[in-house]
Amino acid sequence: MAPAGGDAPGGEVACLRFEPPGDPEALGRAWQDHLAPIFDVSFRPETDLTIPIAMRSYHLGDLLVGDVVAPAHTLVRTREMIGQQGLDHILLQFYRRGQSRVETDHGTGPVNEVQCIVFDLAQPVRIVAGAVDATNVVIPRALLEKQGCHPDALHGRPLDHDGDPFGRLVHNFVANVVACGDLLDRREALAASTAITQLCASWLRGQEEGRPSQNQDVRIRVRRLVEAELGNPKLTPALVAARLGLSRSTLYRLFAPNGIVAYIRDRRLMAAMRMLVRDDASKPLRISQVAFAVGFSDERTFRRAFKRRFGFIPSDASQRLDAHPDPAPGAVLRNWIESL
Repeated sequence: MAPAGGDAPGGEVACLRFEPPGDPEALGRAWQDHLAPIFDVSFRPETDLTIPIAMRSYHLGDLLVGDVVAPAHTLVRTREMIGQQGLDHILLQFYRRGQSRVETDHGTGPVNEVQCIVFDLAQPVRIVAGAVDATNVVIPRALLEKQGCHPDALHGRPLDHDGDPFGRLVHNFVANVVACGDLLDRREALAASTAITQLCASWLRGQEEGRPSQNQDVRIRVRRLVEAELGNPKLTPALVAARLGLSRSTLYRLFAPNGIVAYIRDRRLMAAMRMLVRDDASKPLRISQVAFAVGFSDERTFRRAFKRRFGFIPSDASQRLDAHPDPAPGAVLRNWIESL
């Protein structure tokens, strides 16, 4: 996917870095805003905001990788956030330094150095963390499930990524990709993304096997159905409501204020963008092929919708990686996660 915002000159991988404000008094608020797409952040009396804070994230096309150095803080992901955001992603955080206490609906437990914590972003969690240095991976659940991995039951569970040889291999590979992030081109990034997905899925499958959640948030269920049916030109609110047993009013309320129709169209256009920027075949895809593949009934309607959404025509997609950057705090990271 061509990410919106971030730094991506030429064909390089887009990188988003936390930029501390010039005013030290504004540092805490800026850090909270940066993490807002995933967690509500609060600080504790012992938090030292004079120590360096750094976070970088690379958009590899199918997933995000990066690293973070942060002070002591408390991170919370509530049911309200889950319902509003509809994220269906898994966050793996490999600790290199630091400790935390993780609280989920299933219990509370410590996370120590050289452990990896698995976060299912469709489940609530509270993390009371000390100062940490960690490597991060954000990966859509669907990619793991395609590899036969169901990580739901691993939510909040720490896994040893140092004592376990395969876990050490996974962490070292991800950390090396992050270290080389500024040197990769988009083709290399997609290859690395595929490898990380396979490695993470294999490692997680080797842990206690999870099972798909039977109580998945309804907005996530809608999103997954939409993604599965994007190529169906008959994908409508009525079809979604019927498949999931929802009333039309419930469906519209879930996607207020823009509505479910706007959501479906946006997902179609995001899928089209992914196809256009990844098209490295000897015979490029025709615009009409892309339009029909994502459920548009005619090329003209697709071209108009694409131009309104991204600000340029489909044939220019591979040269325009900075589509509609949103200057609001946290907006770039939010857009990146939603684009996966």
